[in-house]
Amino acid sequence: METVDLVSAVIAGDREAAKAAFDAQVAAKMTDALELKKVEIATSLLTPKEETVDEPTESQEEVDGTANADATAEAEAATTAESE
Repeated sequence: METVDLVSAVIAGDREAAKAAFDAQVAAKMTDALELKKVEIATSLLTPKEETVDEPTESQEEVDGTANADATAEAEAATTAESE
């Protein structure tokens, strides 16, 4: 059914025909959207991904305990100064 059928059914007051026309329009749009998504997913599966290496940020280093030696030395100096 076409959009014209939907509008005609609404104008005529035919609720059953309007519902059927509306349902047909929504089903067609959903089918088209699903087909597009299938193509998108299939393309992403067949396309090799570029490997990226994430460099740790300062906050990750602090949480992971992988901070550099300068930061460790600064923290130790601060702790020593506080305790004196």
